[in-house]
This record gives sequence, structure tokens and C-alpha cells, in this order.
Amino acid sequence: MRLGRSRLDRLERHVLNESRSLAPILRQVITLGVDARSAALRTWALLELQGYEGTDVPVPDYRKIPAPLVMDGHTGRFQFREQPVSMFDLPDFARDSLGDELRLGVGVGQIESLIARHPGQTVQLGPALAAELAVVMSQNSPRQVLRVYWSVHVSALEGVLDQVRTRLLQLVGELRAAMPHGQQDPTPDQVAQALQNINIVTGENSSVTVTAPVAVAHRRGSARAEIGGTAHRTFPRAAVVWAVLVALVAAVAAVLWGTWL
Repeated sequence: MRLGRSRLDRLERHVLNESRSLAPILRQVITLGVDARSAALRTWALLELQGYEGTDVPVPDYRKIPAPLVMDGHTGRFQFREQPVSMFDLPDFARDSLGDELRLGVGVGQIESLIARHPGQTVQLGPALAAELAVVMSQNSPRQVLRVYWSVHVSALEGVLDQVRTRLLQLVGELRAAMPHGQQDPTPDQVAQALQNINIVTGENSSVTVTAPVAVAHRRGSARAEIGGTAHRTFPRAAVVWAVLVALVAAVAAVLWGTWL
């Protein structure tokens, strides 16, 4: 077979073409994982396509973006925008899950869409239940908080996509190293061997050895893009916290309603 006609050749050519969307490339990886009977490879590619939102798989380190958590609002006649949110501005129950780092859990297609719609700009990504959080932050305070969100430059989003593309290129390289000359398609054992040197996250039941460098962050958070769709990691603890938050907002509303009556 001529060079460039095998599945691995096509995958490599598409990965190296940086103008090509990652979504169809990841679909190629899914078919490769199916043929090689690699649940880990299929799972990782599918997570990158569909996002980590609503799954038990933690958002990978390369999807954690340092970004300032800010707020818009007003104090009397004075309006403020993109005012930094400190730990002391947040309610106690939100301090463990929010901070100056967001975990970008949406699929690569939505990330590419954000970049295309805001070239060279900053996008606003809000935490789950951002409106309810703003209500709580405004209680017993002369300051009225209207919005809470992360301010993220698209270059940070481009960095996430670059990390995904790099791992795809690593996959190709590791497969070539494992396959003898003349072999067209990798075997399941060769795919498993290749994954040992790639930093991917596939869940507790399908672990992969991580040897690539990872980012270090000191605070945590989850986010959703306000243009539609969500991008936040679901934590069991966070779910309880936000349930308490909703109950608190409902209780405050009931008290205020009784007072007005």
C-alpha cells in the first residue's frame, strides 16, 4: 500500500494539519479504538468530543485554566464590571469549588466555536447556578451583584485544543514505535502499549499510566459558556452544596414574600 493510504497515515496527516477541526479527527480515533478493542482509547476520544460534563471522569489537568473569577454589579449609583472576586466575597459553601481556576468540561467542538466567534478576545464563562450565587452574594450587603463569571482569553482555550492535538500526535508516534514495518493497522496489544505513555484520563475503571507533564493549580472551579451549553465538572460534594444554595435562595424568597404580604 502506498504511503498515506493506511488509517494511521491518514490520522497523522489530519493531526498535523492544524487548520483541521479536532472533532472529525477524534471520530477517527473512536473507530480506531473500536477496531483495536481499546475501551480506554474510545472513552477518551468520546469524552473529548462530548465533554466531561455529567460524567464521573475528572476533567484532565490540561483542561484546567487559570482565570480570574470576576463580578458585575452596582453599589448605589456606582456600577462596576469585572471586579475580582476574592475568597471572602464567596459564601462559605462555594469557596471549595470556585476560585481563580476553571475546569473546562465542554467538548472540543464547542471550544472551537468559542474561539471562532471571539477571535483574539476574552470570553465570559459562568459557574453553574451563577444567578443564584449572585443573589446570595448580594444579601446583607450594600453591593448588588448581578453576574459572576470567569474572564478567559481565547488563547487559553486554544492552549487546551493544542494539548489535545499534541496527545493525538503522541498516539500516532507511540503506535508507529510499537508496529513493525509494513504493518497497516495496530493490534489491541500495540494500542494498549501506546497508551501507556500518553497523558489521558479515562475514568477509574479504565486507568492509563500518565507520564507526560501536568499542570499544577491551587484552586478549583467549574464553568459553563454563556453562549449556550455547559462546561463544568460535576462533583458529588458540589452537588450537595448547590442544592443547599438553591434551598437557601428559596427560603429567603419565601421570607421576603411574607414580609411584603
